[in-house]
Amino acid sequence: MSSNNPQMEETVEFESSKKSALGPSNDEVALSAAMQQLRDPGVLIVAHGSRGKPKTVRLQLTENSITWRTETRKKNVNGQYTKEIKLGKLHSVTLANIMYVDVGKQTTALRRVENSAVPEALCFSLLTKEGSLDLESNSPRERDALVSCFSSVLDKVHAQNWRDIYRGPSADMPSSFDEYDEEAVTSGQIS
Repeated sequence: MSSNNPQMEETVEFESSKKSALGPSNDEVALSAAMQQLRDPGVLIVAHGSRGKPKTVRLQLTENSITWRTETRKKNVNGQYTKEIKLGKLHSVTLANIMYVDVGKQTTALRRVENSAVPEALCFSLLTKEGSLDLESNSPRERDALVSCFSSVLDKVHAQNWRDIYRGPSADMPSSFDEYDEEAVTSGQIS
């Protein structure tokens, strides 16, 4: 799946940074819009694992966790995509378990040879206690807004400065997406 996949219809629109004395800056407006979309209905984004093909997932922020599940369009007998969506198993990670937001291609999953054509400006990872959730956004602006959203959330969740908690080599972290991907394939939910 590439970032110009026709399934990737939902994107967050972002304005350039301009400060106004009368109201919030465009960055603040964009951050608020991105946060709202992340909460409901969620953001369609590509998740990468250290094995297998990248998959389109709906990433959603709840009060205490992030959730994601694969979303694929079903094909009819002629092999054409229909409007019907096939949903994978719902997965979640509590916000308290997210240790860090890594920007760019810092993890093994995103540095795979198969992902060499994916621009670094689209990538970020959520590093958890169990591994990483490695994501490819639809645009650099969307990536930056989502990173800002998660950074803002983590500032509120962690009592100490989470930005200082983890600065080890994230390339050594296993991809959490692989574990969830294997569960879904084993259970027959994802083919």
